[in-house]
Amino acid sequence: MTTPRKTGKKLHPLFLAILSDIHANIDALDAVLKDMREFPCAGLFCLGDIVGYGPEPADCVALMQERSLLTVLGNHEAMLFFPPEGMRDILSAPLALARQQASPAQLRWLKSLPLQADAAPVSLCHSSLCQPATFPYIESEEEAADNFAAQETFVSFHGHSHVPVVWEENGPTVTGYEPMDTLIGLNPRRRYAVNVGSVGQPRDGDPRASYVLYDHRNRLLLHRRVEYDIARAQSRIKKAGLPDFNGDRLALGQ
Repeated sequence: MTTPRKTGKKLHPLFLAILSDIHANIDALDAVLKDMREFPCAGLFCLGDIVGYGPEPADCVALMQERSLLTVLGNHEAMLFFPPEGMRDILSAPLALARQQASPAQLRWLKSLPLQADAAPVSLCHSSLCQPATFPYIESEEEAADNFAAQETFVSFHGHSHVPVVWEENGPTVTGYEPMDTLIGLNPRRRYAVNVGSVGQPRDGDPRASYVLYDHRNRLLLHRRVEYDIARAQSRIKKAGLPDFNGDRLALGQ
């Protein structure tokens, strides 16, 4: 398996940061925002799931209201307003906390978020561009192909699965690649769908916060992993009275 080609050019990139699945983990979010300052960054996009699982939903929402140029709706925001029946406590308890913490203005903002957005030349969606209202995952070549069928831009960015991956469309062929830890150049003759991973609850076995930097002028992509104080985040979860599982999984990246 080959990887998207590395760039050998000497360029002066200007990045947009794209992040997703913060899940009310203020310690992870603060670490990511601090890491962003190390790069020439013009702003950030948020792909949803600011709330859920974690103990600091209002503070995380406030930061995204302040910092994000554009935010789309995640399934946990949708569940705030339309909770499904039979939710497990690991889901329902953090959402109940979010309803308590969030101001009326914050709740109105969350409810108003779009399911997807084209911020030319990129597309943004929490799940897949194919039937986004049902929040499908992109976890296979077939699911990535369905997304590309609905994609009208060179590159789209996604969250939802909490697992970073780069999907590449080359004619009828779709291939998934594990992200590299160095800057890569995307092939202008192909198309891409990039999962940015999760800020607040990674599930790829790596507990570090995950997000993406993208320079659309030069088609440069960089996945970032950021250390943060997991023990402090776990302590916040315990203090908030949320299920222990929500904190225990942070150290495992699951």
